[in-house]
Amino acid sequence: MPSIPAKLRSLRQAEDLLRRICITFAVCGEGGDPDRLIPFDMFPRAFAAREWARLDKGIRQRAGALNAVLVDVYGRAEIIRAGRIPGRPVWQNAAHEPPVAGFVPPKGVYSHIVGIDIVRTGPADFFVLEDNCRAPSGVSYMQESREIMMRMFPALFRENRIEPVDG
Repeated sequence: MPSIPAKLRSLRQAEDLLRRICITFAVCGEGGDPDRLIPFDMFPRAFAAREWARLDKGIRQRAGALNAVLVDVYGRAEIIRAGRIPGRPVWQNAAHEPPVAGFVPPKGVYSHIVGIDIVRTGPADFFVLEDNCRAPSGVSYMQESREIMMRMFPALFRENRIEPVDG
């Protein structure tokens, strides 16, 4: 097990690499450092294959359900007409796009990338914190973090069966 100073040294190396390859972001109108490093965790969450399979199934189901809501809202709006969700917050939302009504995208997919923020609430229990049906910034964070981890710890990836994050 690496010592705390070794872990801090690795974290500094990761941060230096992120700066060198310009993996930074800025929050418009917030002030402060315009070149903040993306969030990087030297100790990413690890899941056993069986646990991940369960999460993956639920995440895919949720992404499908969110897309089904979008299909309906921009289609027949039955969910609103049936009173399951109120129409006003939908129709008056700044993100609602009236010109899209009636348009069916290729393969019926409105949201190709869905960010499902999950928190662990028990040894085998999880809770969805929020859903993002837009291009979540976390996608790029996840991909770049994986690249950094692969550069810094190639043996970790050679010696273990780690699921890819691309594709």
